[in-house]
Amino acid sequence: MVAVRLSSRDVVLPDLAFHRADRVDRLRQSHIDGAPDLVVEAWSPRTAKRDTGPKVAAYEQHGVSEYWVLDPVKLAHRFYRHDGEIFVEYGAGESRIESDVVAGFFVLRDWLEPRNTPSVASAKARIGG
Repeated sequence: MVAVRLSSRDVVLPDLAFHRADRVDRLRQSHIDGAPDLVVEAWSPRTAKRDTGPKVAAYEQHGVSEYWVLDPVKLAHRFYRHDGEIFVEYGAGESRIESDVVAGFFVLRDWLEPRNTPSVASAKARIGG
């Protein structure tokens, strides 16, 4: 994990963060300055309140374009994107979740089932790769 400094008061440790290549100048020795383009958090009982409360508010306020919360226990995955100044949920009930931020990146909802994780070969075959 790498610390992400959203502001002087908001520093977070996202489980996964994507920053576009044109933002490489934000990389510092100890952290990354500024909001990632995409953040993915794996829900856990230990971090649930923070991941669905203060972190969401900070990500929304500081301009994270997409925020995904994956729940491997209840499989209640949530996907948000910025619409104006707020996050709006998308992808509810859809089997394929696509990112607007990372060109060509998507997940199939059934890939997020821990007991059903596909092999690389079967995933590639399913997407025609």
